[in-house]
Amino acid sequence: MIGGLRGAASRLALAVIVSAVGAVAFAQKPAKAADLGGDCCADLEERVAELEATTVRKGNKKVSVTLYGKMNRAMLFWDDGAEKNTYSVDNSYESSRFGIKGSSKIGGDWSGGYRIEAEVRSAASEAVNQIDDDDGTRSGGVAGNESRLLLLRHSFVYVDNKKLGQVRLGLTYTPKDDITKDTDVTELEDTMTSDNHMNRGFFLRPKGFNTEVGGAGQLKWQAISQCYSSSSAFDCSTRRNGVVYWSPNWQGLNFSWGWFEDDIWGGALRYTKEWGENWEFGGGVAYEKSHDENQQNSGGGLNGFKRDINEWGGMASLKHKPTGLFAFGAFSTSETNDSNRQNAGVFTGTSSPDMSAWDARIGIQRKMGALGSLGDTSIFGGFLNINDGIGGACGPTRSCRPGTFPDLAIQTEITGADVDRWYLGFDQSMVGGYLHLYAVYQHLEPDVDLVDSALNRVNEPLDDFDLFYTGARMYF
Repeated sequence: MIGGLRGAASRLALAVIVSAVGAVAFAQKPAKAADLGGDCCADLEERVAELEATTVRKGNKKVSVTLYGKMNRAMLFWDDGAEKNTYSVDNSYESSRFGIKGSSKIGGDWSGGYRIEAEVRSAASEAVNQIDDDDGTRSGGVAGNESRLLLLRHSFVYVDNKKLGQVRLGLTYTPKDDITKDTDVTELEDTMTSDNHMNRGFFLRPKGFNTEVGGAGQLKWQAISQCYSSSSAFDCSTRRNGVVYWSPNWQGLNFSWGWFEDDIWGGALRYTKEWGENWEFGGGVAYEKSHDENQQNSGGGLNGFKRDINEWGGMASLKHKPTGLFAFGAFSTSETNDSNRQNAGVFTGTSSPDMSAWDARIGIQRKMGALGSLGDTSIFGGFLNINDGIGGACGPTRSCRPGTFPDLAIQTEITGADVDRWYLGFDQSMVGGYLHLYAVYQHLEPDVDLVDSALNRVNEPLDDFDLFYTGARMYF
């Protein structure tokens, strides 16, 4: 799994600041002081030489370097049916981050380069909940939490050929990563995607249970709305260490394939194309096979355990450019054949069910009225469903001990779940698209299927969850 950057967080941030200053200060070759026939400027030249030796330059004659990133902060207003509050969060739909890219011409159609990127994890919206408004990362806060402030996202090198494609080695995207969002022609994925990144860290609340929730073993929203390989239901893959090939674009179509430790492989097709003067289309489909026995803390491959997860995902989006009207759809499936989940239900003796999810959205994106001088205005709404996303609920045997639901004092088996989400959103592009203001409302309805030791259905209605978030993101 990808871990945080421990106590080096502050040093890495300082290094990036120094790099940026150095890039400006030494982008041009420093001019030496005029020779006045003496040593009057020797001290100055010596000091400049010292700074040059300790400052990261903007590349060199062979390698060009780019510093890039984004900030994406939001105010989150939430209501879990009994408690409500307002948090200041980092928007996990597209988190704040910074990185460095480098590239160099090798010759002909060949080039090479690298990328290193870190994500800011201060009060991540996907991790806060009713009892923790900062995800344990309060600024200047608890000793030992420094490692949670930054997360390494990319660290890879590549060789590229304009005609043959690109091969990457290191920590990078899998082909399936972002397949349900990265060909969206509206480019609204930084405002909201199909996953529940604003409330998945919150604890589920039984109806009528109006005291504090949140304790060891109690279920969170992500426990009933995820695939078997990760804590998401749509963007189920992620960045991993391995090797991946990305083909060149051919009439808008490209292919990718990769292998990643410790034995995950997959492939994807992506297509984006303008159809004549009026239409713009984007879509993709991907498959991933996982035999990673350490994934989700499974305990490795000893004692006969075998990992076997199959997952599909995809999306399509279409926009009518003259009117700005658009439609979007996404799907995701997750199937587990893990040896410890076959016929393992503690009471039913059944295997874990397949997860499926879909999302449908419509909207309009164009310059509107007085806001037109600022940029495109986007207004959208939709509905999604996640069925049997119980990959994080009560372990392989799906045995929920007493207290898993705080109002239930008996052991149960979770046999299924269902999550519906209605949503409405607004996004205003400004400053040539480098600044966006947004506001989104979501209403979520959960349902769980439980049985007791006698295989009787256990009635456990859960509270709906309402949230509204508004914020801004800026690219640099």
